[in-house]
Amino acid sequence: MRFLADRTTGKLAKKLRALGFDVLYWGKGQVEEAARAAHAEGRVFLTRSRRIPALGNNLRVTVVEANGPREQVREVLQKLRLEPAEEKYFSRCLLCNEELSPVPKEEVEGKVPDFIFRDYDSFHICPRCRRVYWPGTHLKKMRKEVERMLSGEDERN
Repeated sequence: MRFLADRTTGKLAKKLRALGFDVLYWGKGQVEEAARAAHAEGRVFLTRSRRIPALGNNLRVTVVEANGPREQVREVLQKLRLEPAEEKYFSRCLLCNEELSPVPKEEVEGKVPDFIFRDYDSFHICPRCRRVYWPGTHLKKMRKEVERMLSGEDERN
């Protein structure tokens, strides 16, 4: 399932990307423009706004009620009856939504800090923004965050 998140659901977009979902972020303009873009691309429109323009029966909208991003993720998964696939976790660029591609270690030399290049052998790159990813301590923190999101732990923990 593909999504378009408007500016009221930006943190949700990033968290859904971490789970491997295809989520475009619409941070500009009005809710009507975002809804039209979602409709044109056949994406589910994610918003907290109740002002949804009438675009025919083909616009699929999920109005997100929850305040915190973790709760928003659980709400969207529940409302749409989605089960994230663990093998898809962290497969997309968190910034621009592209699917990451594995890249040989030699190709990231000079693009990551020397100690990272020295200590890691596995790297992925975003084909659009060229951001490099590796399985460092941030990945362990993100895995813990995924566990919190899916387990029902609230935002304060």
